[in-house]
Amino acid sequence: MIYELQGTNIDWEYKALRSRRHSLTSAEGVRWPRGLALGGSGTIGMMKYERGNRRNYEVWKQLGNKGWGWKDVAPYFKKSIRRSTTGFLNVDNYEARDPINGLMIAAAEEVGFEHLNNLNAAQNLGIGWTKFMVENGTRCSPAKAFLNPVGHRNNLHVIKHAFATSISFMKDDGPTAQGVNFILRNKHNLRAIARREIVLSAGAVNTPKLLLLSGIGRMADLAPLNIIQRAELSVGYNLQDHVAIPLFYKFRKSSKRTVNLNLEKVLNLFNFSLKNRTQQLTNHHMGGLTLNINTLNASESFPDAQVTYQLFKKGGFTSSTVLRKIGYDLQLVRSVHQAELEADVVMAMVSILEPRSRGTIKIVAADPYRDPAIKTAYFSDYDDLKTMIRAIRIHQQMLTTNAFLNNGAQLHRVNIPACAFILHDSDEYWECYIRHLSTSMYHPAGTAKMGPDDEPDAVVDERLRVRNVRNLRIVDASIMPEIVSAGLMAPTIMIGEKGADMLKEDNLE
Repeated sequence: MIYELQGTNIDWEYKALRSRRHSLTSAEGVRWPRGLALGGSGTIGMMKYERGNRRNYEVWKQLGNKGWGWKDVAPYFKKSIRRSTTGFLNVDNYEARDPINGLMIAAAEEVGFEHLNNLNAAQNLGIGWTKFMVENGTRCSPAKAFLNPVGHRNNLHVIKHAFATSISFMKDDGPTAQGVNFILRNKHNLRAIARREIVLSAGAVNTPKLLLLSGIGRMADLAPLNIIQRAELSVGYNLQDHVAIPLFYKFRKSSKRTVNLNLEKVLNLFNFSLKNRTQQLTNHHMGGLTLNINTLNASESFPDAQVTYQLFKKGGFTSSTVLRKIGYDLQLVRSVHQAELEADVVMAMVSILEPRSRGTIKIVAADPYRDPAIKTAYFSDYDDLKTMIRAIRIHQQMLTTNAFLNNGAQLHRVNIPACAFILHDSDEYWECYIRHLSTSMYHPAGTAKMGPDDEPDAVVDERLRVRNVRNLRIVDASIMPEIVSAGLMAPTIMIGEKGADMLKEDNLE
């Protein structure tokens, strides 16, 4: 459903700036869907529940962020999970039924990867099934999990169809956040006044946008737009994302029949509605199958690359829908669809988990209706490209396994004219391939960096308070000093749980 929700009225439909360095096959720039609904991007995302590696949080602590090591954050991951009497978030296992999953697991084991029972464990190098945020077979978004059960509370007031435009400030010596300016239903300019604090949780794209519109940012970014500066902070910098590229494998013997996707969807809906509502309603035949890799040292316990999978069944049209939504040009879409007509096609999405490249998010005008300028800067650090090539070569080892050979597997060579005259499978070829097909895993983070007093680019302190501004906190993925080695849904919910405790502790009567 992730692709069906993109480009709808619950998606901000952002696009990154075009670059000569990456994503050359994305004619309009890399698409960055962001949730425009209660629950934010958790409403339109994959619903995968991944905590990341424990080492991620130890790095946060080593960078000077007291209280953010693994032992500090682990209780907050557990706190949000629904148990008998506590927690709101329902997390469940989901193992896709298509036989091709067993084939992929067997191939990974032949290469030497461990078959894992829990990808959230301390040792998470290997292949296994990701947990999902689902309830009774349906998506369990953050809004469904955390807002719906407490909608009756007198101290909760949710205003829908409200577009936040800026933060208002008191007229005093230092910048003190007073309220939030917003437009209701595109008609009424209103302001919500805070009694104590304002908590900004607009995400790694819209949080820096709102801060900059409010005059919180670098003078060099604000002065050209005639925005009065309230605080000199590196807002919108330190942007990180999990950049990814797809590999396409054809399996000529894995399926003897041509799929009728429309019939399959109807049958799934029938089974879900009338027979078994605990069975997830999905056509993602490989949903959740994940391979974690360390491209430098296989004996390490933490990954620096990840592979997720999607199956395009023989004779279907799923590849066209998915690849168009990602934003690839028509030539590539047709190339993969032709393979899909001939055989089952597995799209292996290879992503970098610890990118060194850093991008920016800036506003282009003092107008809240203008989209921000998203500069991803993928591969601005060449080490990221080398990591991607190593990950591709490790995954290619599956082509020599019995599991692949017995099912007629081969790597589908997509049509990229700019790479056609480069020796296939050379490092130069893969660099060309990567620079053309690179895209986003939709995991932006880091644009309001958390850091200690001596960190010049820190926007918030370890209590998530915006530096040099009173009564303003940020509680979302933008505070991550370094991106975690996983999807960002669970870590962001953890940040929310920890931030909530901080608010209570700092505002005791």
